[in-house]
Amino acid sequence: MFKNTFQSGFLSILYSLGSKPLQIWDKEVVNGQVKRLQDDDIQSNVLEVVGSNVQSTYITCPADPTATLGIKLPFVVMIVKNMKKFFTFEIQVLDDKNVRRRFRASNFQVCCDES
Repeated sequence: MFKNTFQSGFLSILYSLGSKPLQIWDKEVVNGQVKRLQDDDIQSNVLEVVGSNVQSTYITCPADPTATLGIKLPFVVMIVKNMKKFFTFEIQVLDDKNVRRRFRASNFQVCCDES
């Protein structure tokens, strides 16, 4: 997707102020919603992804699960407001050895009963 694009500085793949913030994203919404609203704390438009379960309401990029973004920049910057609700964020990278690695930030954990 961005493989043949000149990459320098920052590359925004989700920008809530744009005219189509989810243009390259796919969304799955079950018992929830994805909407743009005005945040009182930062006085700006934000995207809110809310659902009863983080596994059934989410956004993903690129929209095609077999495609890659092709981003070669070394940093990921994300601004997240603590809403005192469950949250998870995953990013998968393909490293220089062609190995896929997944990073997850989450404030919840599912525990299994091993009885």
